[in-house]
Amino acid sequence: MRAPKVFCVLSGSPDKAQNATITGLSCLGFRSVWFRLKESRAKRRAGFGLAALALVTALQSPAAQGEVLHLTPDEALMTARAAYLAGEIEVAAHIARAVALAQPTNPWVHLLLAAAEPKLGHAQAGLQAGRQAWKLAGHAKADRPLRYEIARNTARAALDAGRPLVAQLWLRRSLDVAPDAAAFATSGKDLALVRNRTPWRLQFDMEAGPSDNLNGGAESAVFRIGDYVLGTLANGAEAVSGSRASLRFRAERALPGSATAQTVLSFAAETTRNHIDAAARAKAGSLTSRDLDQSRLAFGLRRDLRLGAGEIPVSLSVEAGQNWAGGQALGPSLTLAMQGAVLQLDQGTVWLGGSFERSWQPALHSKADLTSLSLVGEQQFGQTQVSAALRLEAARSGHENSTYNAADLSLHISPDWHIGGARVTMGLSAGVRDYEAFSLIGGAVAVTGGRQDHSLGASLDLSLSKFSVMGFAPVLSLRHGKTRSNISRYETTTSGISLGIASVF
Repeated sequence: MRAPKVFCVLSGSPDKAQNATITGLSCLGFRSVWFRLKESRAKRRAGFGLAALALVTALQSPAAQGEVLHLTPDEALMTARAAYLAGEIEVAAHIARAVALAQPTNPWVHLLLAAAEPKLGHAQAGLQAGRQAWKLAGHAKADRPLRYEIARNTARAALDAGRPLVAQLWLRRSLDVAPDAAAFATSGKDLALVRNRTPWRLQFDMEAGPSDNLNGGAESAVFRIGDYVLGTLANGAEAVSGSRASLRFRAERALPGSATAQTVLSFAAETTRNHIDAAARAKAGSLTSRDLDQSRLAFGLRRDLRLGAGEIPVSLSVEAGQNWAGGQALGPSLTLAMQGAVLQLDQGTVWLGGSFERSWQPALHSKADLTSLSLVGEQQFGQTQVSAALRLEAARSGHENSTYNAADLSLHISPDWHIGGARVTMGLSAGVRDYEAFSLIGGAVAVTGGRQDHSLGASLDLSLSKFSVMGFAPVLSLRHGKTRSNISRYETTTSGISLGIASVF
């Protein structure tokens, strides 16, 4: 239906903006605006509501074509709202545009346009109206419901305009002004939905903090093999303390696919920087902070599939990377991997995965292979999340000290309770590593029976979601681990605390 040719003449001085709240109905993951006006007098509210609806009805009649209606800006805005609720989107937008000329600084008018314009095929106009409404809305606590709806409707307009990354930005803004926990969860769910439908996917996280063992050094200065003491350790073999910072970034580009297959290109970068503190300088010897630094760049190609009548998810991937350590290039690596769901439960999934990685070190004219197999189970018990993983590794190379078999078992629990408002994740891990043959002092001393390590670890992560900004929350992490070995050089104790930033969703 075409918009009626009605000329709304706005008369009188605008009254103070009326107090209003916004509620909504779910529609494809988004909320359609539904205004409920609050008037101090129930009689006036009921009377005006009937008048507004009657006016909308009148606007649709042929007799109303060409009429001149004298309305105050507030009356026109309420009429536009009533038209929007009645499904007369063109009428609502027509009146709202006129009100915007008379009240260009009224955020409610621009919110209505942000909601209405995309429904008329004018997504860019809706996006612009949403931006203007966001600029004009107040920043008080009472304005949070208004700003929440502005952000969500602007996200909808951005999505309709074919700009999913911009839609994600506005959904993250809605997280900052969510009036309650339910609204926060709704926007988080919509953010995940939009992110999964966006060709470009970006992820990053960072953490920094002190550690009492940056170098994986021994907890004792005694050099011992079994029960035999050979001397003392030196030159950075003991644990050195200091601080560490890590940054990880990943970008993915999904190529056009089908309902059962999707190809994804990826780029990943990560770097770790260390600083040995003054107290540990004597133990470090010739070891420098830069010697402990590591970096990696990788380019990947992944194929996501859904196989069979049950549409079982399976992923196949290949990744080429370049590694650096201590400021020196270690060499390239190539990894082939696959993962698939072997069991799907009502609230959980069991995944089976495997990978093969080959790395080269041209400077040493050597190569190394790492084959791994993993079994991961994830289960939801109400609001409590539990995951367990078993990982088996077999490393092979031309040097016996880089040839071993290993097994690691880990358990993570995120219970349905908080500590000081922070979401808690607790972790436990245990592992064994066996070297059939091992040598020391550059191969001069062979260790009878090889080397065997046994490790235990515990972790506690506190996600401080109440301090989140655009869905990114600070995460306080506590780590403690201990390794026992038949060679004292590899007996370690590591404790650390770090503060990081990660996405809540």
